Amino acid sequence: MKKLGLISLMLATVMVFSTACTKKEAGSTAAGGVTEGYTQAVELTFYDNAGITEDQFNQQFGDYLKQKMPNVTVKYIPKDKSVSLSDMIASGSTKIDIFIDSIGQIGLKGSLIDLGLNQDISDLAKKHGVDLSRFDPTTIDAVKTMGGLYGLPISNSTMVLMYNKDIFDKFGVPYPKDGMTWDDLSQLAKKLTRSEVGQLYIGYSTSMNHFLRMNPLSLTNVDPQTKQANLTTDKWKQLLQEAVLNPMQGDVYTAEVANLSKMWYKIPYQDEFFKTLNVAMFSFLYGNYPGLQNMNYDFAALPTFKENPGVGSQSYPTYMFITSNSEHKDASIEVIKQFVSDDYQTQMSKNGGITTLKSEAIRNLFGSDTTMKDKNIKNAVFHNRPAPAAPKTKYDTYVEGAILGQIPDLITGKTDLNTALRTAQDTVDQKIAADTQ
Repeated sequence: MKKLGLISLMLATVMVFSTACTKKEAGSTAAGGVTEGYTQAVELTFYDNAGITEDQFNQQFGDYLKQKMPNVTVKYIPKDKSVSLSDMIASGSTKIDIFIDSIGQIGLKGSLIDLGLNQDISDLAKKHGVDLSRFDPTTIDAVKTMGGLYGLPISNSTMVLMYNKDIFDKFGVPYPKDGMTWDDLSQLAKKLTRSEVGQLYIGYSTSMNHFLRMNPLSLTNVDPQTKQANLTTDKWKQLLQEAVLNPMQGDVYTAEVANLSKMWYKIPYQDEFFKTLNVAMFSFLYGNYPGLQNMNYDFAALPTFKENPGVGSQSYPTYMFITSNSEHKDASIEVIKQFVSDDYQTQMSKNGGITTLKSEAIRNLFGSDTTMKDKNIKNAVFHNRPAPAAPKTKYDTYVEGAILGQIPDLITGKTDLNTALRTAQDTVDQKIAADTQ
């Protein structure tokens, strides 16, 4: 098996398998969850909703499948940005069997649930001997919050704290540690947020959209029943005050925000951490990012709230979904079982992918074949247990956008937290109302 693409697997990889296969009853279940005996010839068409190349697809999935199931012929359709998936489906030119997507994307416009391609596969999984107890429960719970067991989790991700050791060394500040609270992080950030010979240094920043999507307090963005935002609660105030505003304050931080050119992000983001190299700590989805090669770096576990010690971000799994219009569901589940097998998950773990399985043996091999094996990766990823999965809706991006829009004024003191959350909630509710008219 070739090295798996770390970033693609880590960062919400999206794919789809479309198939032309012959149905056959499941065979006997072998160790690691793979069913033996499915040998009839079948052609599967895979659709990638994330835009990876065919070479990347083959490195991650296609080559492995050819080794394990040579009876399966793969037809891969790369994403065409000039044609929407909904148009492709409506035209009848594309019939998808397996749809690969992250938990953060499956409910968005133009994706699985919005297009009505979702189907609960609980009975199919039982028929084919899938043992759901092998999986980290949060990866199963996360998809069920969308309405059913629409697919199986093939890889996972979590938020970690990356940090630039040179900035800490420059100012004589101790490095972050696993098990810190957000209060601890805020104290570190204050020591590192400063101006030095005309250079602004920022102690801490985050990927706000991911932090909101994977928030450690498992807060609901939009109530699935009422379809209204749920932002004006004490817990939402705590989340933003302790984990965003407290570590991101001061005149230097305000000046940095005012200078940013990419204001979609509203706060220092990847360029400032990876390229400008003036951000000391950055919380983001775990990954082996090319920009890390530009710095003396390491990882620590995401800080936790003091009343929830040891609880990190929510899981961010990527799934293989079997679509409702697939004509080859039995073949498709057998293919998916290859990618949740002990063998595949072990190789993925060695190459730095986060397994979706509970197996301690597989987790202990995490990153062992990567250039980051001497870093604190394994502890950073597994030190915390995942927060419970919060319900998700297709309107969650409205919440992310509305809160992002309030962040600059919150940081600069132009508005207060209560007003910002009320404004964000009103914005989200108005957008949802417009969508549902």
